[in-house]
Amino acid sequence: MRRKATFTVGKAKGVVASLMHRRPFQHMVLRRLRELKKIVPDARDADVDVLLRQTAEYICILELKVAALRRLSAIYGA
Repeated sequence: MRRKATFTVGKAKGVVASLMHRRPFQHMVLRRLRELKKIVPDARDADVDVLLRQTAEYICILELKVAALRRLSAIYGA
């Protein structure tokens, strides 16, 4: 009987070595989700759908900050 590999996202290291050979795409996605959780504020314990929504909101906030800083830079001539 074969064991079914389980996916974990976060600090747990439940990725089986054979899983990386069978499903490299899933492994890559899980690795990138872990990286994203490190970058986005308050996203450590979020589900995937919540994480993606928070990421979109964070990108909008960063774009607004960049626009404001560009305008301030243009006003004060940096």
